Amino acid sequence: MAVIRSALSFLSADIGHDERARIAFAVYDGVGDAGEDAWMAWAEQRPTPDAAEDRATWRSAKKPGKVKVGTLFGLAKKRGFTFPADDTPPELRPTPAQLEAEEQERAAARALQEAQYRERADRAAVEARRLWDAASVEGHSPYLVHKRVGAHGVRFQRDGTMLVPLRNAPGELLNVQRIAPTKPSKEQEDKGTGEKMLLPSGRKSGLFHWIGQRTVQTPVLLLAEGYATAASLHEATGYPVVVGFDAGNLKPVAVALRSMFPKARILVCGDDDVQTEARTGKNPGRKGASAAAQSAAADGLPALTAFPEGLPEAKGLKDFNDLAVHAGLPAVAAIVEAALQQEAPAAPAAPAAPVTVAEVLAASEVPDDEPEEEEAEAEPEAEPVKAPSPDRFSLTAKGVWYIARDKEGNEKRPAWVCSRLVVAALTRTDDGNGWGYLVHFADPDGNAKSWAMPSSMLGGDGNEWLCRLRDMGLEVSPAQGTRARIVQYIDSRRPAERVTCTDRVGWHDGVYVLPSECIGETEGRRYVFQSEAGMDDTYRSEGSLARWRANVSEPCIGNSRLIFALCCAFAGPMARLAEMESGGFHLRGDSSMGKTTALRLAASVWGRPSYMQRWRTTDNALEATAVQHCDSTLILDEFGQLDPDVAGEVAYMLANDQEKGRATRNGFARKRRTWRLLFLSSGEVSLAQHMASASKTPRAGQEVRMLDIPLDAGKGMGGIEELHDFSGPAVMADELVTAAAKSYGQAGRTWLEWACKHYEELPARLAEMIRRYRDDFVPEEAGEQVRRAGARFALVAAAGELATEAGITGWPKGEAHRALSRCFNAWLESRGHAGNGEDQAMCRQVRRFMELHGAARFTWWNRAADDHSPNTLMRAGFRRLVDAAGKPIRTNSDHQREFGERMQPADGEGTSVEFFVLPEVFRGEVCAGYDYRAVCRVLLQRGHLEPGHGGRFDRKERLPGIGSSTCYRLKASIFAEGH
Repeated sequence: MAVIRSALSFLSADIGHDERARIAFAVYDGVGDAGEDAWMAWAEQRPTPDAAEDRATWRSAKKPGKVKVGTLFGLAKKRGFTFPADDTPPELRPTPAQLEAEEQERAAARALQEAQYRERADRAAVEARRLWDAASVEGHSPYLVHKRVGAHGVRFQRDGTMLVPLRNAPGELLNVQRIAPTKPSKEQEDKGTGEKMLLPSGRKSGLFHWIGQRTVQTPVLLLAEGYATAASLHEATGYPVVVGFDAGNLKPVAVALRSMFPKARILVCGDDDVQTEARTGKNPGRKGASAAAQSAAADGLPALTAFPEGLPEAKGLKDFNDLAVHAGLPAVAAIVEAALQQEAPAAPAAPAAPVTVAEVLAASEVPDDEPEEEEAEAEPEAEPVKAPSPDRFSLTAKGVWYIARDKEGNEKRPAWVCSRLVVAALTRTDDGNGWGYLVHFADPDGNAKSWAMPSSMLGGDGNEWLCRLRDMGLEVSPAQGTRARIVQYIDSRRPAERVTCTDRVGWHDGVYVLPSECIGETEGRRYVFQSEAGMDDTYRSEGSLARWRANVSEPCIGNSRLIFALCCAFAGPMARLAEMESGGFHLRGDSSMGKTTALRLAASVWGRPSYMQRWRTTDNALEATAVQHCDSTLILDEFGQLDPDVAGEVAYMLANDQEKGRATRNGFARKRRTWRLLFLSSGEVSLAQHMASASKTPRAGQEVRMLDIPLDAGKGMGGIEELHDFSGPAVMADELVTAAAKSYGQAGRTWLEWACKHYEELPARLAEMIRRYRDDFVPEEAGEQVRRAGARFALVAAAGELATEAGITGWPKGEAHRALSRCFNAWLESRGHAGNGEDQAMCRQVRRFMELHGAARFTWWNRAADDHSPNTLMRAGFRRLVDAAGKPIRTNSDHQREFGERMQPADGEGTSVEFFVLPEVFRGEVCAGYDYRAVCRVLLQRGHLEPGHGGRFDRKERLPGIGSSTCYRLKASIFAEGH
């Protein structure tokens, strides 16, 4: 031990973490656990010691490795160290036999330590698989939000901890990195708790994590240290990226990658540890990346490295994730693409010291809080990685064939699996998740079919995907094992094309995605609709646009309700572009007035008559229907068929743009599906009437989200105002419905094509038109809720005018604006006021209470002391007569002087009654369901409440028989409210 301490005294501890770790390995090799105090005391001598880091480094050194005690003595000798002279007498010196026995003892101790390490590492691997299986593929991590990257092949624990798997080349899970939802405190760090922690005693060396798809023929691979860095590189370039977890592990991972991908260009994207370099003179990020690149170099494939450039000189900014956050993904992609252009030198330099594949597959120990920069250690030799098996499938015009082999390895006769099935592209979402396959085939009649199949459907024992393919017309062999063969065939295809998939129809960056096609173009990007559940494509077309215009659209001119319905159909895709919230309209009218006729005309814009849905459904099923009509118009008939108990909640749900929250099987929050739409409803009752049948009162917010429009246009013909050349309203309605059933869908497609061409300018145009039309519709004194409703009417009017401009409707300019103006006025007249609905509802409730209880529960002020007056049960307060001059009648004497024995009719017409409501009755009964202060504010604004001193809502009054007390003084004008 004295020799170890002496050698350490010749070395500076301020040499960088990697070198200190090497010294720790050397000390442990020489004296084992006994060297901990000596090494810790030496490490503390540097200018900025970190006890937690040193403890973690020593723990990581307690394992067999390639760094021996001779490394310590060699470094010390270069700085002047010499071994002490051996003054031991010859007779006391150990004999050769004793030296051999000591060496055998040390070898046995090393073997025991190695076996113990293997046992600990195997236990850690079991724990890693347990944690991985218990975690959820869905979840939320604040770390991802902070780093601004997506989740790529990771899982989540209930507390928000993210798990990143560490696998070897064959794909076995041997460890996990746990990334905490919050950074640990200084005290926690001192105790060894870090933000990123591997399992104690688990393997790390040569283990890695893939981000992105790859094949044996993958031309380019990227290798980086941390997960966030790798995720940023993948999201910026689309290349597959490998997470090496720290600089020391890059070299063994690079060796493994070169063995697995002998022809790929491997670019090592290192961290640039400039802060460490300024402090210690060493840059472990560049050093580790350069060593890894040299190990990955091969004939014709140079050592490729890339480092972030242009980062501000701020503490901690060193990797490509920092660059992505600071300068954006294009800056990352530019550096990567430039680095990939490097050419191999004419005479490549000799390779670095060889690292065998065994070193990669075996892996080594790492503590739960090991620093990221630690150098990886070699492991005992293991089996080499097997080459991929040859393709056993053949694709011909007649279908997919499987070629099996017998026991001797000879090929058997090809077995037919299914009809021709082409895997045309790999699909994935914008965030790199939701991978799947775009498959093409033909049904038995020769009709071309396509399906974007989520790859998750191929896992497990489910047959839904095969049933779907059969339902679409794929012919499948009845032989046993066919399902597994199709899975194997699809999974083994590696098409070069990538397609962005989405489970939501509607707008995606200037492209409008439909279930069976996409409208619009983006540079080099293709979208496709992908869903596990499938979706009926109701966006069908028949006939021509000219025929639809002549027979459906133009006869609606002069009919405000029919024009309104068609404009609603055009307005659905405009809601997102106008940044308008979802909402709807409800056409209310008696039977046979033309409600369904208007809805069928609107449906003809997008598809056949079945595009129109029915309210007869559950609220959960309606969520799925809303998703299928995102960025479009949802048309729902027969409102009365909806359960009145859920009618109000459904109105909220459709307008709130997302389904209700649900949990996964593991208790995590499931990703909510969202939408943006306009819905058009019809029925014989309004929302308020329907809810009243279930003893429920609608809130103003519900009624604003579902605006109720009387269908009757006031011409005695229901929703029809102008017959044109038709003999009657019934004939006109029948002819229009028949024409809509023969020509449909072309108007909607033409509208979307026009919108895609004008996608960039539409938001500004819509905003200007909506503002102008809303100001035309809405009275100046109107409340905010009426203005919100007016904006929705304006959106519909703007959509109709733009569709006319696009040459779709055949209407004269201004027709849509005029029709929507009439519909808005009809809605406002039906509503009865232009104020906010809550204010009106409060006043109605107060007036209703006074109408019901004004006589029975309020004692006459002047007769309160009269023994002959009737008793007041459940008294709510007092009422007092006020004469024509405004003088209150306080006593019977006042009443006698003013009116005599009997009040004359003329006197009664000139008097009024004011009410003094006791405070608890007012707050608990009169204002039930509302904040009493809000009710008082509205009553005061409308002149129905006499305020107290200092503008208080209540006032001090000397009430008869009670004395001075607080009450609320209501005027008789409350009975005129709303009339």
